[in-house]
Amino acid sequence: MRRSTATVLALFFALNTPAFGRTETSGQPAQAATNHSQHRTVRWPDHCANRLCTRYQRGTPSCWRLSSRERIARCFIARAARHYGQSRYEAYYIAHRESRYNWRVTNSSSGAAGLYQFMPRTWAYTPYRHHSPYQPRWAALAAMWMWKHGWKSAWAV
Repeated sequence: MRRSTATVLALFFALNTPAFGRTETSGQPAQAATNHSQHRTVRWPDHCANRLCTRYQRGTPSCWRLSSRERIARCFIARAARHYGQSRYEAYYIAHRESRYNWRVTNSSSGAAGLYQFMPRTWAYTPYRHHSPYQPRWAALAAMWMWKHGWKSAWAV
């Protein structure tokens, strides 16, 4: 007997998805996973202790312990991207393109500074303006904050 692809897929989902009539051991129907915040898988934990991530939680390992400039920068970028819900890989790409992960660099013609090459007036707009744009932690946090608030266009992707 031949079965169509649609029939096979329907059977597969009926057998493997709790929302299609399966019951739990309590006899109650299984609830569909509608509340995604309860079922969220966290691959990279958010180490931040407050809203702007100006402090880390106790026991958070330091990014400065890593062996190379690139690894240190990528550690701070990953934490900032996770905190603000941005793409870690896109953040890596732009930081590499802007500064080659060198947070001490300054563009002599424009005055752009740091890991993400912030212009002075742009840096002054961020909530991290009281810190140095030459510190990779603050530069990564400021860039991800800007992306979250619709300023991703400041960097050509």
